[in-house]
Amino acid sequence: MGFPVSIRSVLLGPCMLLAAACTAPRPNPYVVTPNPGETLTSIPGPMPDFGPYTQVSEALLAACPVIIGQPHASIPVSRGDQNFSVYWRTASEYCAWLYSIDGTQVEMSLLTTSPVQDDPTRRRCDLPAQVVDRRQPEASVAYLVMLHNHPGGERISPPDLQAIAEMACIHGPTTRLEGQQISISIAAFFGEVRDGKPECAGFYHYVPARSDEMLRYTIDNGRLMRKVVARVDWSENGIPKILPVEERP
Repeated sequence: MGFPVSIRSVLLGPCMLLAAACTAPRPNPYVVTPNPGETLTSIPGPMPDFGPYTQVSEALLAACPVIIGQPHASIPVSRGDQNFSVYWRTASEYCAWLYSIDGTQVEMSLLTTSPVQDDPTRRRCDLPAQVVDRRQPEASVAYLVMLHNHPGGERISPPDLQAIAEMACIHGPTTRLEGQQISISIAAFFGEVRDGKPECAGFYHYVPARSDEMLRYTIDNGRLMRKVVARVDWSENGIPKILPVEERP
């Protein structure tokens, strides 16, 4: 998947949506939050004022500031900071789908987050397997990318890998967009706080049908820098093991 060198124009579009999300009255109209014990079976789409885009790469870059701009989506200190645990207690993970209903345009669903966090070592959100586009509720949906954020900036985790493997089983490992074959994938956004405002710093990306590589994209002076950070080794039982790039044989 190719990404443009300059991302300024892509990031400008979601700024209005981000500002609206930050000032919107509670409950946040862009976030679907189930009640404790409730399991969502679908998530509505599309996200208002988002795109649509013709390229998955453009939509990924546009989605990052939208998700990172949500309340408590990014912890403003490093893991080694003495206040990290304080921020961690209120940190939130948000999920969404990038999808298409016409095979040409990329949309984003609304966001969802989980009110129950039963594992103190990580944050989670449960993304439903189905998107229902409110304009065409009976339309066939092409599922492109599972989106979520990692408040602490950590890379894609084994539970994330299990989730994308499950979605690939449900929806198929590939679909078509603009007549081209597209692989379902997962992205984990991370942010940084500058002058008290959260900003998209980059994301981890894994495309199981294309490669075993886990990639990290970071934003540096308006340019997107790509680095292979790990590879994913799947056992015969479908258990993923993450091998940092330094351990590559």
